[in-house]
Amino acid sequence: MREKKNFEARPVPSGAEKKGGTCGGASLKEAYKDYFYIGTALPGSVFDEFEKYREVVTENFNSMTCENEMKPEFLLDRAATASCAANDRAAVKLNFSSAKKAADTAAALGMRVRLHTLVWHAQTPGWFFTEDYTDGGVPADRALMLGRMENYIRSVLEYYGENYPGLIYAVDVVNEAFDVGDGDEDGIRQKNSKWYETIGPDFVYFAFLYAKRYAPAGVSLFYNDYSCMWKTELILKNLARAKAEGLIDGIGMQSHLSVGDSVEKFLDAARAFSEAGYELQITELDVGIKSEEEREAQGEFYRELMRGLIRLKKSGVNLTSVTVWGLTDALSWRRRETPLLFDRDLSKKPAYRGFLEGAEAE
Repeated sequence: MREKKNFEARPVPSGAEKKGGTCGGASLKEAYKDYFYIGTALPGSVFDEFEKYREVVTENFNSMTCENEMKPEFLLDRAATASCAANDRAAVKLNFSSAKKAADTAAALGMRVRLHTLVWHAQTPGWFFTEDYTDGGVPADRALMLGRMENYIRSVLEYYGENYPGLIYAVDVVNEAFDVGDGDEDGIRQKNSKWYETIGPDFVYFAFLYAKRYAPAGVSLFYNDYSCMWKTELILKNLARAKAEGLIDGIGMQSHLSVGDSVEKFLDAARAFSEAGYELQITELDVGIKSEEEREAQGEFYRELMRGLIRLKKSGVNLTSVTVWGLTDALSWRRRETPLLFDRDLSKKPAYRGFLEGAEAE
C-alpha cells in the first residue's frame, strides 16, 4: 500500500509585498509565487512517459489538473456498481486506477491538485441514470438520482481525503450547468443533461450541498464554466441559493480565449465574481491564434491578461490559481489554434515569455 503524504496548505499571499523589476530567469511558478498557484492540465498519456515532460512540469507549475481521468466516466465502475443494484439501487462503486499515476506523481513532486469534475452533463455515462444501470433502461427518478449523486460525491471526496490527504485544494463540483441557448427559462442547462432530466433544475444546489457535507477541511468548492464574461449575471443568479447557505467557495473561469477577445471585459467579469464574495480561479486558460504570424500577438495577449490578473490580486480580489489548459500545443484540444505556452518540442513560445513577463505588474 502506498505511503500517504500529507500536504501543508501553502497560504496564497496578498501580493502586496511583491516589488517591481524584471523576472530574470525565473520560472512561471517562481515569478508568481507571491500571488497564486500556476497550474497545468495534463492528459493521462503524459504520465506514461513522464520523464519526457518532468523538467518542464516541475520547473514551471505547482498545481496540476487531470484533463480527463478524474471525470465520472473514468471513475465509475459499471460492473461493480451493477452487482450491488439488487440490494441498493443507489449504490455507486468507483475505480480510481485511471487517475492513480497523476495523483501519485503530484504527491511525489509536492504539487497540489484541482479535482475536475464531479457533476457534469458530459462525460458521465448514460447507464448511471437508469434504474438498473443499463444502456437505454428506465430513467431513474429524482429521489434515486439524488441518492446516487450523494454517494458518488461522497465516494470521490472521501477517497482522496483518506488516501491523499491535503493533495486536493480545489474541486470543480459542478461544470457548465448554465447556458441560455440550451437552458430552461432560468438558463439552467437542460439539453443533453441527464442530471436535469432526472433531478430537475435544483441539481446544482444539491451537488454543492453534498460536496460541502463530505469535502475534507481546506478544500475549496467551485462552480466552473466557459464564456464567463458573457454570462456573469446568469451564473451569479443561479448560484445565489448555494452561496447564501455557505455551500460554495469559488467560481472557476475556464478562459478559452482568442487573441481578438477583450482582456478588459474578461477582467470585468472576474471583478464582478469577486465583488459577489467568491474566491476566483482561472481554470482552463488557453489563447488561440489563426496563423503563425500571430505568435507575437499571442504573447502580448498573455502578458496583458496576466498583468491584469496581478492588478486584480493587488486590489484585493481573492484570486488563488491560474491553470493553463495543457502543456504543449501538440497535446492541446485546440491544437490547430496552437494556444499554449510550449511548442510540441517543449520549446518556449513568445506566449511563454508574455505569460512570464505578466508578473511585472504595474
